Amino acid sequence: MEVKAMLHGQLNEVFENAKDLGNRYLQEVMDTNKSRDWSQQNTLEFRVRMNKNKSAISIEWYTISWHGKKETGRTKRRTYIQKRNKSRRRDSQIFSYCMDDLLLHTVGWDIDLVAAVEAEASQYRRQAHYLSDMLVTLRRLERFMAGDAQGSMAEEEQ
Repeated sequence: MEVKAMLHGQLNEVFENAKDLGNRYLQEVMDTNKSRDWSQQNTLEFRVRMNKNKSAISIEWYTISWHGKKETGRTKRRTYIQKRNKSRRRDSQIFSYCMDDLLLHTVGWDIDLVAAVEAEASQYRRQAHYLSDMLVTLRRLERFMAGDAQGSMAEEEQ
């Protein structure tokens, strides 16, 4: 149980660090977008989410587009940018986005910012993946040990 608590603590720390990265990115983009005209504004969104049972983290990029007229009420649409697997192995893990995919959605002034954020985010993705993997392994081990204990008790009764 100590190991499980320690892993959850580490995962929460990675989540908080990634969330802080996202907030810094958002603040930089919001400050710069204010002084730019519509065509020169950044439309990339960086999102960090944790699942319901707090055992996995998603760190993803989205593009934002606005639909509708200002007078009738615009709606904001997010489109997920998929991480591409360049490896031929089906089971290979992808911890970072292809920079070419992200740079398609930049406008010039934000290229260095997006590259720096993605470099740090890929480290958080890798850490979160391995911590989540360890938590899954521990849960499986707990179920196995509980099943083994029940099996040995049944043998003793016979």
